[in-house]
Amino acid sequence: MNTTANPLTQFYRVERLSVRLPSRGQYYDNDVVNLNDDGEVPIFPMTAADEMQLKNPDALLSGSAIIDVLRSCVPAIKQPTKLLSCDIDVLMIGIRHASYGGGADMTLVCPSPSCGADNIYRVDLDTMLNTAEVLDDSYEAVLQDGKLTVYIKPGTFSAILKRQKTAFEGAQLGRAVSNVDLSDEQRLKLFASTYTKLTKLNFELISDAIDRIVFSDEAGELTEVKNKKHIDDFIKNVAKEDVDKIEEVIKAVNKIGIAQFMPAVCTTCQHKWEAPIEFNPVNFS
Repeated sequence: MNTTANPLTQFYRVERLSVRLPSRGQYYDNDVVNLNDDGEVPIFPMTAADEMQLKNPDALLSGSAIIDVLRSCVPAIKQPTKLLSCDIDVLMIGIRHASYGGGADMTLVCPSPSCGADNIYRVDLDTMLNTAEVLDDSYEAVLQDGKLTVYIKPGTFSAILKRQKTAFEGAQLGRAVSNVDLSDEQRLKLFASTYTKLTKLNFELISDAIDRIVFSDEAGELTEVKNKKHIDDFIKNVAKEDVDKIEEVIKAVNKIGIAQFMPAVCTTCQHKWEAPIEFNPVNFS
């Protein structure tokens, strides 16, 4: 058996940069991520196989592409499926930086009704990574005049997949409304089916974001509820105003991390607006 060492290993990829996670590793067990002495994780550039994974629509929708690329480019991540979504955002931007450089071009369409011109913006990935917000130790929504405290946990990898499915179902809903080849009956059936799926996915996102619910009885005894079914039943039966308060906190927590908007000025009409920053893994190259 040939055990000769490969002389080409000296030319293998090496780490290009290190990034600090918004979670600071505080939300994980010890076997999820290994931070270096600076509290960061090293990132390697993508291989050709990694790039092909990010061009596979099925692998992207299932999440397997992101998992495989994280394992390949960030060896310090031991269990990618347990990562928070805000950390995944930072890591994917870091991988984009390590693979293609510190800048990325984005095409922004002017939202002014009288314009609609395309604008090419150069986004500085170093700035995005260095200004990413970090998570607090806990988040909560206080309900019913302080009787209940709902503790919210940051979005997880499974939440990313459910949001992708929500976007997919939303696109289907849009097609159902605009498809002129469908009869009114077919359009109504597709609309109803898709709307039901969207409602279910949204409910799951709310329920999944709840870590525990704490309340006190008349004697001042605290009760902590972490049972998933009990929490599901609570969300189904509580007043809408309480669900709205929970959703408000969830949305605020999920905005923490990489900046999601940037100021933009149209080069054609000078219109100013806050443009969403979107980095789809499919468009990494």
